Amino acid sequence: MYELYPYFTNDGSIGLFSPEADDIYHSTYGALTEAYEKFIIPAELDTYFENNSQIKVLDICYGIGYNSKSFLNFILEKNILKFEKNIKKNHILKYNIATIYTNKIFNRINKLFCIYKRYTDKIFNNKDIQNNISEIRGIINNNDTIYSNNILQDKLSINNKKYKIYLKVLDTDKNLFYLSPFFRQGNKNDKKYNKLNFNYEKITKLLNNEFNQKYQLDQNINLLIFKYIINNCPDIFEDSEILRILNSKKYKPFFDQKLCAYFKLLRNKRSKYTLPGSLYVFLHNIYYSHVSTSYKKALNGLKINNFIFEHIIADARQSILSDNNIYNFIFLDAFTPAKCPALWSLEFFKLLFEHLDVNNGMILTYSNSAAVRNAMINAGFFVGKIFNKELNKFTGTIATKNKTLIKHELSEFDLGLINSKAGIFYRDENLNQLNEQIIATHQKEVYESDKISSSKYIKQFKLTTEN
Repeated sequence: MYELYPYFTNDGSIGLFSPEADDIYHSTYGALTEAYEKFIIPAELDTYFENNSQIKVLDICYGIGYNSKSFLNFILEKNILKFEKNIKKNHILKYNIATIYTNKIFNRINKLFCIYKRYTDKIFNNKDIQNNISEIRGIINNNDTIYSNNILQDKLSINNKKYKIYLKVLDTDKNLFYLSPFFRQGNKNDKKYNKLNFNYEKITKLLNNEFNQKYQLDQNINLLIFKYIINNCPDIFEDSEILRILNSKKYKPFFDQKLCAYFKLLRNKRSKYTLPGSLYVFLHNIYYSHVSTSYKKALNGLKINNFIFEHIIADARQSILSDNNIYNFIFLDAFTPAKCPALWSLEFFKLLFEHLDVNNGMILTYSNSAAVRNAMINAGFFVGKIFNKELNKFTGTIATKNKTLIKHELSEFDLGLINSKAGIFYRDENLNQLNEQIIATHQKEVYESDKISSSKYIKQFKLTTEN
């Protein structure tokens, strides 16, 4: 049975733990913050779009999508990606997205419930039906305004420059991809739901830090991905694991309940009614008329020209081998090399080299590993570091074919570490070996190497610099 191990990180975004890899998907200081500071900001997209109107991005190890969502969020905020106006019979239709819920609607719905209950007492004694009614009432009474005329008007502002955006995401976990748009943005009070059912000391320690939300994800991004999934992956409606997880009380705090409810509505429209016919139709009509309106109108409005979103659920190595695209940016966010060496090998970086634009192409990753940097160099890349000004430290690595794009070059210490045993890279000659095989080969090579150990090199370097 498929299980999730979610927790609210320190910026309100949701992180995950993988027991298989014994590793975390996201940093505890914030999944969204990490995506911005290790991938989006270092990419310097503002500068890129000053000279380019087309972009191709490859997101390797999509997970629940924070890197891709942050990228889309950035270009939405900059009005590079914009929602197009509907045009019908030469007239522009304005989106009617003002606040939908009013007290009159609440009162009318509650009266309808009471009237219907008066004549159906026997039916309402059923606990399952009562739970459904309570859930619908709860969603109706949760009348947070998701959209306002001002928000979408900003997205519809005039921009004469036509951008073409292509985003491809790769992962091996179909369930996470399907669930990705349902994960919500939390707040400082949501950390009370972090009842971790796994042991990972680093998470437990860092989750005690203060809440700090520096970035906000536009709800339209999740809706955009949701719309893509329901249009292109109809099997989601019958996927037993997805349905079980979305209906689970254990995971409820981590999901957008309005979107979950709208998903249920869409699914029920596709299948036979399971509740007593007249009652279900009654509840369905109320829900469809008053609850789903915001999402229905929002989804209908998410029409973007010159934007292609594509997903592949498969081994990234094989997916890229059959890919003919040349990318401007590659986000490499796999588990650490010691856990998932298949996506950090010399051969894999040689493969990525063939798919990166020669002028402005850039690979960005959180890894500072000497073995990774050495593999990049041997694959033909110029390699540099990602510097976080706020933290005043280096937080990742950049690889490019154009040396002028490197702002922070590898230091003498970094180059020395690359030439130690720590810099021995992973090998995967035919791009098809299991992680366990790659690790075993690497361990043997490190053991037989006559290179200086990393610990000895670090000691010698400190002595040299001190003198």
